[in-house]
Amino acid sequence: MLKLAIPKGRLEEKVMTYLKKTGVIFERESSILREGKDIVCFMVRPFDVPTYLVHGVADIGFCGTDVLLEKETSLIQPFFIPTNISRMVLAGPKGRGIPEGEKRIATKFPNVTQRYCESKGWHCRIIPLKGSVELAPIAGLSDLIVDITETGRTLKENNLEILDEIFVIRTHVVVNPVSYRTKREEVVSFLEKLQEVIEHDSNEQSRG
Repeated sequence: MLKLAIPKGRLEEKVMTYLKKTGVIFERESSILREGKDIVCFMVRPFDVPTYLVHGVADIGFCGTDVLLEKETSLIQPFFIPTNISRMVLAGPKGRGIPEGEKRIATKFPNVTQRYCESKGWHCRIIPLKGSVELAPIAGLSDLIVDITETGRTLKENNLEILDEIFVIRTHVVVNPVSYRTKREEVVSFLEKLQEVIEHDSNEQSRG
């Protein structure tokens, strides 16, 4: 039996659509668990997907580049799922630029931000937040923010501008390395079916 970690939220519908196209039929469904023949899906927070794989609870998962880089986990990443591409960016109040000296940066991604600051040779005070990061510069909590943006609309609405693009975020299919060894046949068969569905959909869309 394969165990999958599915991220709740914006990716959930896309992932579940692909799973059903591979032939998966769910016999029992709830908000946290979906069960079918030879497959179980755990519906979890996006940030928890790697944790379920690392601890051996799930064999395969789906998560963004942002989560993988923040968690710094060693998971197999065979291919992407086509989704709207977003970016991890450094942003700040419009017209102010990047301040000299120590920089106060609010973010939901402290590890990503720390490595970014080190790569720039900056002295930074990182302020971890769980909620609306865009509020931090407005309230005077931080000089800058590191956050995800897709269209940039929310930044503009809060009079913030992008100062640097840190990396592009995609949706990765991730595999537990232990599962890849111990359940190789099941894992490979599932991945091949999933990739065929994705390629078929992409070809259909390109034909318009």
